[in-house]
Amino acid sequence: MILRVKDELMALTGGNPGKITVALSGGADSVALLHMLYTLKEELSIELCACHVNHNLRGEESDRDEAFVRDLCKKLDIPLTVKNIRVLDYIKKHESVEKCARDIRYGFFDEVCGGGYIATAHTASDNCETLLINIARGTALSGVCGIPRKRGNIIRPILSLTREEIEQYCKDNSLSYVTDSTNLSDDYTRNKIRHNVIPVLKEINPSLLTSITRLTRALSMDDEYLDNVARNSLEQAVLGDMYDVKKLMGLDYCILIRIGAIIFKENDIPLSTLALNSFVEIVRAGKGKINPCQYKFIGIRRKKLYVMTDTAKFRKNN
Repeated sequence: MILRVKDELMALTGGNPGKITVALSGGADSVALLHMLYTLKEELSIELCACHVNHNLRGEESDRDEAFVRDLCKKLDIPLTVKNIRVLDYIKKHESVEKCARDIRYGFFDEVCGGGYIATAHTASDNCETLLINIARGTALSGVCGIPRKRGNIIRPILSLTREEIEQYCKDNSLSYVTDSTNLSDDYTRNKIRHNVIPVLKEINPSLLTSITRLTRALSMDDEYLDNVARNSLEQAVLGDMYDVKKLMGLDYCILIRIGAIIFKENDIPLSTLALNSFVEIVRAGKGKINPCQYKFIGIRRKKLYVMTDTAKFRKNN
């Protein structure tokens, strides 16, 4: 198992791991990941650190997790950075607790990485759950790709390992860990999938997680290829601060929808299926205008596509 993780780590870091900060919750997955990297530390010249976020969402249990993580890192002599924050004080209107906590965690990762990698302990089991959740809610190709092995400086070296393999690793190496009591409840969507859906699918295919891992990796390569085609097509259409619609209007829908997403993100326009479909419609028509969100307009005049930030400017250019 450790050899699989070593090979994956080298692939994810281009053979040069350097500094790696483990996102350490104290659960079996992150404890196993920390121990694996600790074992490989000398061989791969890894500068190993850890970080932990106490979200203060589970009372004494949250404090217990923080204390456990501090004690573990002290025993292994691994530098640890802890963020203790009340997530409930930072939730925005209509925002879920889970999303707020995730945003805080990943913002914290950026603060502590020091130019190195952040290693999270997502497993093949997490990947399968994420895929099924995305399918149930409705998703584009990117959602069916599951959890990415790497995104920027975020790496996931144990994404091919199952939760059962991780627990066996902890047992074989006499590693203790903490258990989040909320993982035992079906109050959360992920837990419903984990406890009720995946066991049934495993009855149909005992190698479910291996199959899902293979599927998501293949789809990720397709998704990356299509993204690159979209970016290259958009670059060829750039005309200063606008775009040549004649070079875009004949492109396939799957490329145009990605080009729309790129333009939306670059101009702080929220992504929505309705707005992206409207974008594709005016590009293919070679004329028209849309208002995807307040004070943001996308219009086409003389086969050139503009992005405008207020009504007055939009009318002036037309």
